[in-house]
Amino acid sequence: MAHDKIKKLGDQRLIATIETLQEEIAIQKSLDPTTLDMSEDNIIVGKILQAKYSFLYDEARHRHTRFSGFTNAISE
Repeated sequence: MAHDKIKKLGDQRLIATIETLQEEIAIQKSLDPTTLDMSEDNIIVGKILQAKYSFLYDEARHRHTRFSGFTNAISE
């Protein structure tokens, strides 16, 4: 019983983090085309953001995390 509760809390936190990263990536993608000169730092930050998202997304899929909110952060 305690294991299920801990997993549920972990899954909720994981989903919240993935949704935050999705929002950050969407904002970045909308701003990148308007930037005339992308600095190397901005490019690196974008790659790190995408790597974090990919890692957490793969982890959620591996854990068979379910999401039932308004957006579908994890789909099977």
